[in-house]
Amino acid sequence: MSPRSPFPCRIVAAADSFKGSLTSVEVCEVIRQAIVDVLGTAADVRMLPLSDGGEGFCTAVVPALGGTLIPVSVHDPLMRPLEASYGIVRLPASLFAAEGDTVECAVVELAQASGLCLLDADERNPLLTTTFGTGELIRHAIGKGIRHILVGLGGSATNDCGRGLLEALEGVEAVDECTFLVASDVRNPLCGPLGATYVFARQKGATDAMLPLLEERNAAYGRWLGERCGHDVASLEGAGAAGGTGAALLSMRHCRTMPGIDLLLQLYRADEQIEGASLVITGEGCIDRQTLMGKAPYGVARAAQRLQVPCVALGGRVRLDADAIGQAPWTDVVEVTPPAMDDDEALLPAVARHNLYEAVKKYLLCEKNDRSVSAHSE
Repeated sequence: MSPRSPFPCRIVAAADSFKGSLTSVEVCEVIRQAIVDVLGTAADVRMLPLSDGGEGFCTAVVPALGGTLIPVSVHDPLMRPLEASYGIVRLPASLFAAEGDTVECAVVELAQASGLCLLDADERNPLLTTTFGTGELIRHAIGKGIRHILVGLGGSATNDCGRGLLEALEGVEAVDECTFLVASDVRNPLCGPLGATYVFARQKGATDAMLPLLEERNAAYGRWLGERCGHDVASLEGAGAAGGTGAALLSMRHCRTMPGIDLLLQLYRADEQIEGASLVITGEGCIDRQTLMGKAPYGVARAAQRLQVPCVALGGRVRLDADAIGQAPWTDVVEVTPPAMDDDEALLPAVARHNLYEAVKKYLLCEKNDRSVSAHSE
């Protein structure tokens, strides 16, 4: 257990969304309110709403960086009309290997137009869903003269290998002038046992009978992408992100990938916010083995650990055993949902907000009384 600084203090709230309940902005605001209610207005609270590239990426990044959201009429994963948006911000030119200090950039979140969150459970079918709407967002940005595009991949309803996205961009000659930066926490290749189909397609509605067909379809399209761009993209790290959309983007003339959390921490200058703080509070809806593979709360904790600042992780549910928690970089892990509460109830936004608020208050009160809080003790 790391030594703790006295309160009141500077506390950094750097949390991801609680999927299905609260956005990352809402999570950070609940944490901020609990801190102020316990420690008073003297507490200096810094809010860093996070996303690893999936749902909420655009709405977390764009306002925090002083950008503008642009509404666009596009199509959802089943080609139904949908109002979505992308952001316009200025980002460091170095991210795109461009000249100058900053460049104008479009921030496109795949989940806005092609996300699983847009479909009811009985509508999920990766044989039918498409990324066409995401391509429409990119096309609109290019039409406004933007040539640097940040794409957040995650939370997709699709397994189309980005075919729909590329179809939406057909005939747009300026695509070859654009530089793409892909933010994603998925490192999987396009095909194989660790690829897009066999790892992710079931959660998008695929049955076991669909898997061979989806795999064959992606393998064929991956070969076509390789022939089109002149190099093998299917085996590249991250090609399997968002149902293979990573492969389509990696086939672009100018494209690079970066873990979403690393990018956000860089854009927020998180080290400057965390260094010298008394505590960092992070979290997401479920803290499990996937979290340890580099998702937002893990990236935050690694930064805090490097700067020798205590970090507590809050999870709606915690699905890690004591050994895994002991090896993780968090100082403490707290499950905010009462053990006896049904998950359906816990996911209700008002209930999730209440549980999170009470968990933060209890943790801070324990800290003020110089008591430690162990994982699952809530």
